[in-house]
Amino acid sequence: MDIENWRSQINNLDDELLGLLTQRARLALKVGEWKQEAGASVCDHTREREVIERMCRANPGPLDDRAVVEIFRTVIHESRRMQTQAQRTAAATTADRSVQASARRVAFQGERGAFSEEAAVKLLGPNITLVPRPTFASLFRSINEEAASSILAPIENSLAGFVHECFDLLLDSKLFISGEVIIPIKQCLIGCPGASFESIVTVESHPVALNQCQKFLAANPQLQRIVTEDTAGSVARILASGDLTRAAIAGRQAAERYGGVILGEHLEDSSENYTRFFLLESSPQGLVEADKMSLTIELPHQAGALHRALGPFAQSGIDLLKIEGRPVKGRPWEYCFYLELRGSESDSSVMTVLKELVNQRVETRILGSYRAAPVPIG
Repeated sequence: MDIENWRSQINNLDDELLGLLTQRARLALKVGEWKQEAGASVCDHTREREVIERMCRANPGPLDDRAVVEIFRTVIHESRRMQTQAQRTAAATTADRSVQASARRVAFQGERGAFSEEAAVKLLGPNITLVPRPTFASLFRSINEEAASSILAPIENSLAGFVHECFDLLLDSKLFISGEVIIPIKQCLIGCPGASFESIVTVESHPVALNQCQKFLAANPQLQRIVTEDTAGSVARILASGDLTRAAIAGRQAAERYGGVILGEHLEDSSENYTRFFLLESSPQGLVEADKMSLTIELPHQAGALHRALGPFAQSGIDLLKIEGRPVKGRPWEYCFYLELRGSESDSSVMTVLKELVNQRVETRILGSYRAAPVPIG
């Protein structure tokens, strides 16, 4: 046989593979419909692990197990994506989402033009009603004060780490996480019309934004830093003053909203600068497409307590994405641990682990199950 005969056989096998993959995809959609009716999560990590392990055991070669794992992981990922898309399409046909969104009041910290506003629109669409709040403390009071039905709070920056004020307010509240969104943060130096970089004496912004631009500020020690409550508000204030010696660090959208002049762009220390926001509501939403979960645990003062608490996650093959310790208010030198994991309250393996924590007398609080946000490119 020559190479053309072999290629012809490969083409025939490819046709068979595509036909079999199509059949599998149709069955996966049927499974997705059952999950939606049963209120089960699209993600079933136990089932996925069983499929991959079974295929590795059945593998006759010459493909090695690594190749088998990658191939079936891709097949499973595509099945899950189709199930999620089908559920979203079904939900869209049963409700007018634009009408719901227009009635939704979402609070954020800062003035119009803030990065939080951009994040809210990206997550929920342009038809929402946005409610600016001056401080993080007032933001977390928005629902109780009936100013908003949801709030969007920055929780973590890829350069500066956790926004601890928001994080602690979340732990002190009774709110639940119902969604997350990640946006790129591109910081600009913004002045009044007629200003130049040489005329600037002071630069003001939120401390997190200033912290993201350490290299720029270190390279320009003549600029005096002024800490303010928010980025967009800083732009609004310097524009209102008309002072050519004042500038603010904020996003391009703030300059466009208030008529500022961009004197410098990409001031952030790294291009990999992203901020993650949580959408918070007064009750858990029980999202069908949830594939991520947040919770806190408080441990007794015993040797090995943290090891014992985390052990069941490893034994069940649950992917822990983040662990963060924070002091417990009113109890000096005691800490709670914030955990993020792949899975949701619909996953039987997750619920088994949570029951094990109860058996260990670990105080556990579920903050919410939600859809993991993709990291934007660029």
